[in-house]
Amino acid sequence: MALSSIMTQSLLAANTVRQTANVQLNAKNRMDGHADVLETEIKLDGARGGDTTKKQEELEETKKKASALEETTINNLTTINEDLKKAAKEDQEAQRAEKAAEKKKAEKAAEKKKAKKETEKKATEERIEKVAENDVPDITGATQGFRVVTSDGTNAESVSVDIQSDGIAVKTGTVAVSTGSSFDVKV
Repeated sequence: MALSSIMTQSLLAANTVRQTANVQLNAKNRMDGHADVLETEIKLDGARGGDTTKKQEELEETKKKASALEETTINNLTTINEDLKKAAKEDQEAQRAEKAAEKKKAEKAAEKKKAKKETEKKATEERIEKVAENDVPDITGATQGFRVVTSDGTNAESVSVDIQSDGIAVKTGTVAVSTGSSFDVKV
């Protein structure tokens, strides 16, 4: 499943914070290295009897900055971690809502399909009842393919044809044709 816009934005923000944290970590490491150098210089200068006040002040300032930078980095990473958890939760809720909507849509489609089948079944039953009431077979659509030709050879526009169990009755007479046979009636 694709990432939601919420999760995508959170991941982009987390990536930015991660990159910033890497830069801050590198800066802190440089400060720690500088602090180590200062401590070594202070020891050497102290052993020689030199003044170490400025270097001690610089060491304290460097350690404070490194500590503040580390704290900021930790706070940023903690915040982005919480944001990612929140985004993941919101993403799950959005996916659940999407699945529920899809399920509801599928259920509606199934209900529609069922209703259509029931309507078709009812219509078929009504046609069967109507045919049974009239005791006449339903030949709707079965008359296609009949060709009525007049005695002079032209096609007739319409003609009255009654199909009976023993043949076909035409206004001008009766033609006996077995069921399923094709025929031409001339008038």
